[in-house]
Amino acid sequence: MTDLNAAASGGVGRVSRRGFLGLSALGLGVGAAATGWGPWPGAAVGAARADDGGALRFVVLTDTHANEEEGERMANLARVFAAVEPEDPDFVLHCGDITDFGDETGFAAYRAAIPAGLWSRIRHTPGNHEIRWDITARERFQRWFGPTSYSFDAGGVHFMALDPTQTLQEPGLFGGDLDDIRSDLDAAGDVPSVMFLHFPLAGRNHYVNDDDALLQTIAPYRVRGIFAGHIHRSEVDRFNGLTQVAAINTRSGPFYLRVTERRDAEDRVLVVEQVTLGALDTDAPTVQPVAEIPLGVGPGRTAGPVSGGARIDRGTLTLSAVAGPGAVEVAAQIYAQDVFGAVFDGEWVPLTRTGGSWSGTLDGSALLPGVHRVRFRAVDGTGAFWYENVTVDHRGKSRSTPKWELPIGGQIQGALAAFGSTVVAASSSGRVAALRITGAARHRLWERDLGPVHRAAAFSTDGTVVFVPSADHTLSALTATNGQERWVVDLGRPVLSTPAVFDVGGVDRIVVAAGDRLFCLDGAGAMLWESEVPRLSAGRAASDGQRVFVGAGDGRGYAYDLADGSALWSVLTNVRPDTYRQLIYGPWDDWIEVLPTGAVLFSTVANAIAVDPETGAERWRIDGSYIFAPALLIDEGTLLLTTEWGIVDAIDPVTGARRWSTQAVPRALNAGPVRDARNGTVWLFGTGGRLVAIDPATGAVTADRQLFTANTFSTPAILGRQLIVGAQDGVLRGITV
Repeated sequence: MTDLNAAASGGVGRVSRRGFLGLSALGLGVGAAATGWGPWPGAAVGAARADDGGALRFVVLTDTHANEEEGERMANLARVFAAVEPEDPDFVLHCGDITDFGDETGFAAYRAAIPAGLWSRIRHTPGNHEIRWDITARERFQRWFGPTSYSFDAGGVHFMALDPTQTLQEPGLFGGDLDDIRSDLDAAGDVPSVMFLHFPLAGRNHYVNDDDALLQTIAPYRVRGIFAGHIHRSEVDRFNGLTQVAAINTRSGPFYLRVTERRDAEDRVLVVEQVTLGALDTDAPTVQPVAEIPLGVGPGRTAGPVSGGARIDRGTLTLSAVAGPGAVEVAAQIYAQDVFGAVFDGEWVPLTRTGGSWSGTLDGSALLPGVHRVRFRAVDGTGAFWYENVTVDHRGKSRSTPKWELPIGGQIQGALAAFGSTVVAASSSGRVAALRITGAARHRLWERDLGPVHRAAAFSTDGTVVFVPSADHTLSALTATNGQERWVVDLGRPVLSTPAVFDVGGVDRIVVAAGDRLFCLDGAGAMLWESEVPRLSAGRAASDGQRVFVGAGDGRGYAYDLADGSALWSVLTNVRPDTYRQLIYGPWDDWIEVLPTGAVLFSTVANAIAVDPETGAERWRIDGSYIFAPALLIDEGTLLLTTEWGIVDAIDPVTGARRWSTQAVPRALNAGPVRDARNGTVWLFGTGGRLVAIDPATGAVTADRQLFTANTFSTPAILGRQLIVGAQDGVLRGITV
């Protein structure tokens, strides 16, 4: 495990993806390391106190959504913490969404609501609201609270904070953190473990794409409980030897969970109750039982493990499984790969028991060729479950043919950059890989290790240089043929936007946003100008040769003079009433487009707005959540816009009129369409890995292949006969089309 001093001095992303640390009660008191992180909670977590006979007592709350502009909410939060303090818990677990959008004032407002005597006992893990809308949010979380993944021991129980949040994205992914989790549980030995994180797992919860991999990782260990939030309601699930309790959100009212240990002759049990404060401080609180978490033998454990197999032939999935001795029923369903950040209550089809095994079939006639998951669920006599997933490869016919895979680690989250026959992919692991594509083959040109990359690289206008943005605060220029470093510029904050490169009189200008600043550099890396972008920009700028246009986190689109960076005008894209909503309903993550008419297109989660490049005056507006997927100009008269709900619209760039509209994929986040110049076909990857072909003349959609079971937020590239795509499993894939 990494020591705390190394994490504090090594920079975000250099130790591990999120800095997973094992923190014993002694380790929590290391003052020097604490100073390095800022207002680090102190060393109050330790053995349960003797006056309770060593029994644990602690509090769990979640989804406080602190926001200084929400006075009633902050008063409610202060009231909850004021009620928690006299309970004198050993510690408090916070399951994330501490603030509305991870800003400094939100964290400060949250801190101000907590009594001084309680602060050092609170343990936090981030939610999507801490990480989704601010490129510096992870660093800010670490300054306030320390690492986002860690563990500690208290009262003979091992507690683990897990962080599957993804930078600038909504859903969760454990990815490479699974190795750290396994190592931490190895060190804990036979001590019962309880995890806490933001997203609830398994069952109908589709918030973390690889929660099945987590369950496989922890299966050999004595993990008995999970506390979670996110869904803003109380929910209890018993599966795979553990009890999961999703807590009601404190944002909506005076709620928290009280957890006390009961020691029986046979077992130790954590008793979970929901406390609801009265309407007035003088009113007695209401206490309701929620769940009991046994620390000995966990629920559903005798139903598993499940060893399953699946094969598909002529549209029928034939299944077989061996379950645990306590299984009284085994059922199966096709994993809803297209469900994204939501719940799914699909039908479970019972299997038939024959001797010691179970068998049955599922209707697979609707499955595309490619890789799918099948879920098995074994049930014991108490109604507790054991879940297990297996993959099945459907070898049907499709227009596309997978040809090669190249693992580069981490998550390939940014769009791929292409020039001529060269494609460049970059990963959150820091690995940057360049390939030359010829026919159906690929040739590795070079690989480099930089800081974590979450957005696309960009080529110089002549294709000789690649500019790579990194979360380690740098923009690097690499020679495109061999990856050698030409220059590196430290921009003082994470660079989590895609560079835009413009030819100005035969000379390149590189414009890139880093947090609340917009920078313009020349081809040698010299800083030409720097301007403010209110709050942040995480998309990509555009230019008409005179002006630079960028979307900002204050809900506005901005124009700057390309020559000196002076602000020219701004346009408000929404009339939301507060800072938080202006941000999330604004163009903060938009790839800005300059249309053939000269108009500038800003997109948000509510609409696309074309404005005059000189004044910002609105020319046209259409409804739709077009912000995330980059637009594609088919010709001078057709612009394709893709909503996050997978609808592709063909738009007249002059008037904004829709020529056609089609449901192409279930969801599309940050991965936009690409066009095959050979035949005009438009290809689009859905977030869940579904590949479709679109006829740009009519909008007719042909669903082609389920390429992988990972999510993708990366716009692919098409070079000759090959479609190249990267996914959150860190694998770059080449497909002939």
